[in-house]
Amino acid sequence: MVIMSFAKRFFYCLSFILIITLSTFAQEKFNGIDANLSNLYKLSDAKSRSIGPENFTGAKGQGGMATDGTGAKASKELGQGWKVSPSVIINPQTTFTLAEIEGQGSIQHIWMTPAGNWRFSILRIYCDDEENPSV
Repeated sequence: MVIMSFAKRFFYCLSFILIITLSTFAQEKFNGIDANLSNLYKLSDAKSRSIGPENFTGAKGQGGMATDGTGAKASKELGQGWKVSPSVIINPQTTFTLAEIEGQGSIQHIWMTPAGNWRFSILRIYCDDEENPSV
């Protein structure tokens, strides 16, 4: 008959409790919003999309599909699948639609690098077919 030491029994009990606790947290439903290092281990059913000058709707698998655009001359030998049009030129006194998104979701990040005097740029965000911008 082998008798386990107190330290060994304590270690096994502590390990068991830790595994049960972590598996409970891992099974919590996570919506994918507000992802940070504290919830990095959680899985989500959220669908991530990237919207940019080559894919204004965020359609799956459509990034890098442009064949002409602001970088067409520099990337002429790369072909489709590379960032040919990573930017757009918006002329003064004009309105430009950056994205049209269907369905519910969350905008996690907006990255713009305007040229010229960006203080005169106006960003309007409309939600749910509103007449006036939400932002």
